[in-house]
Amino acid sequence: MKNLIYISIFLISANFYAQDKPRSMSETTEVKTVKVNNGEEVVENKIKVTTREEKKVKLDKADADKVNQARVMNSDKMVTKTIEIDNDNDPFYDSEIELVSYIQNGKEYNFVKNANGFTVTKKNAKGEYANAMRSTLDGRYYIFNNKEYSGIGYFDGDGSFVVEYYDNDSNSLLTTKFMSIKTPK
Repeated sequence: MKNLIYISIFLISANFYAQDKPRSMSETTEVKTVKVNNGEEVVENKIKVTTREEKKVKLDKADADKVNQARVMNSDKMVTKTIEIDNDNDPFYDSEIELVSYIQNGKEYNFVKNANGFTVTKKNAKGEYANAMRSTLDGRYYIFNNKEYSGIGYFDGDGSFVVEYYDNDSNSLLTTKFMSIKTPK
């Protein structure tokens, strides 16, 4: 009897936890072998690209009291690419790059994770757009710096990156937001 009570408590608590943040996720992995001639010999390198797309699941409000609810199609998603490179013959990958894509003012930006925070680059442009360094005071905030402004950045509840900075021209605090990728419906 005691075991039956423990099992039912576990199942009920697991059910509540599972309904906390419904998400739709897909993940694809592609492995390529690239031959590189370094002048002395031809070396084979393996490159593994893992693409993960996450979307929040939204349900139709008209079906709120029904068991089988209709799903509202949402175009917001976050795309994360992990690129792993194997330069030698051991079974382990030697380097890893994590890349997340965002949109701001109709332009796409890639956030590339590094040891201190991340680097922001514009898609299809050379060079860095900005750097974000993790604050030592609180791990949720970043010091964001580019040619146009410097400020404090953080990820909001929607997964978007928000930067607050002081504007000398208007003598005010401005906010800019890098939104998660939106795809056509």
